[in-house]
Amino acid sequence: MEISEAEAGMLRLEKTVCDLGDLARSATGLYTEVAESRHQRLVYESGGPVPVLGDSTRLRQAVANLIDNALKYTPEGGTVTVRASGVQGQAVIEVCDTGPGVPEAEQGRIWDRLYRGDTSRSQRGLGLGLSLVRAIVEAHGGHAFMRNREAGGAIFTVTLPLAG
Repeated sequence: MEISEAEAGMLRLEKTVCDLGDLARSATGLYTEVAESRHQRLVYESGGPVPVLGDSTRLRQAVANLIDNALKYTPEGGTVTVRASGVQGQAVIEVCDTGPGVPEAEQGRIWDRLYRGDTSRSQRGLGLGLSLVRAIVEAHGGHAFMRNREAGGAIFTVTLPLAG
C-alpha cells in the first residue's frame, strides 16, 4: 500500500531538515550484527553533513532496504560499504557490495513491484524492497539507480536535493 501511495503522490511524509548521513549511519548500525553473523564486513563512510528536507523515518527505511539487499547477495567474507556525501548540490547515498551483481537483462526490472530475478529466488523476500526504495526516493524528489561494479558486485545509488 505504501508503494501505491507513493507512486500516486499520496504518501504522507513528515518532512524536516535531517542529515541523510546520520540516517545512513543509523541504518548501517541496525545491520552490524547481521553482517557479523554472516562473516561479512559492513562499513560506513561519510563525506560530512548531508542535509536534506525529508521524512527521516521513510528515508532510513529506504537505506535499510538497500543495506539488507546488499547483505543478502554478498557472500561470506564479502564487504558492503555505505557512503553518504554531498556532491554538486545533491545528497548521495551509495550502497556497494561484493556480491554477484545484477544480470544486465534484469537491471531494468529490479525496481518493479514483485519482480524477483532468477538469482534471487533462493533468497527470502517478496520482491517489494527495491520498489519501495524507489517510491520513497521519488516521493522526496530524488532518484534511485544501480550499476554493476567492474570488480564484481553492485552499487545502488540514491540522490536527493540537498537542503538549503
